[in-house]
Amino acid sequence: MDSEDQYAKLDEYAARRESEIRPMLQPYLDVTDQYGRLICRLSEHIGKRPPTSVQDAVIRDLMADVFDFLYEVRPFIVKGQTLVAYPLARRAYESLTLLQVCVLKESAAEKWNAGKKIKNEEIRKALGNNPIGESEEELRKLYRFFCDMTHPNRDTIPYRGLGEGNEFVFGSIGVPNLAVVLDYCLKHIDLWYWFCPVVAWFYKEILLKADPSFHDDHNQAREKAKQVTNWLTDQYNRVLEQYKNDVDVLRPKFI
Repeated sequence: MDSEDQYAKLDEYAARRESEIRPMLQPYLDVTDQYGRLICRLSEHIGKRPPTSVQDAVIRDLMADVFDFLYEVRPFIVKGQTLVAYPLARRAYESLTLLQVCVLKESAAEKWNAGKKIKNEEIRKALGNNPIGESEEELRKLYRFFCDMTHPNRDTIPYRGLGEGNEFVFGSIGVPNLAVVLDYCLKHIDLWYWFCPVVAWFYKEILLKADPSFHDDHNQAREKAKQVTNWLTDQYNRVLEQYKNDVDVLRPKFI
């Protein structure tokens, strides 16, 4: 097969991977859809009202940024291209931490809106010191995870064996490591699980008046997310056990 044919088949490889992976991840797909619909529902209500402050305007923009990146991450996961998904998820994570700081501190929203940078270290400390913030240590772990997986290094870029048995290695042609896919699903759900209540809390007064059932529907999504997280964790541990004795686990197989 020549290069023209191989390039033309990239979409076919991606569709094949998705048809294999998507059925395995249906509960994960369902709950992330559930969260996505909730955020769109909230957006519909605030979209009918102008911002009441700089903080409000900033929250709207950051909410949209987090949503867009979380939404665009998933197609890469179900195609098995988790390495491409990492930079998108990192952006979602960084915008989400900034969003929460701006929700909790109006001064932070005004500072950021004025064009001043708020360093990740400042964000971690601000959230760690707030009773309804996040653990500074957990934030540091997440930040390290996304940084490590985003930057090109030998541990994160898999061996593809181009010219050593494999003649074409681009796109979704490589059979992905399912443990990595499942781990990524867990991280992705965790970001949705964190994101939705932050913006719902900021706009709680609007939601109470315009959409009283939002709170119950959100609680339902949270419970579903907990169940799916437990299920994904079980699947991750099972797959990891299967991979334990596989010395080529980081070397993807090819179509």
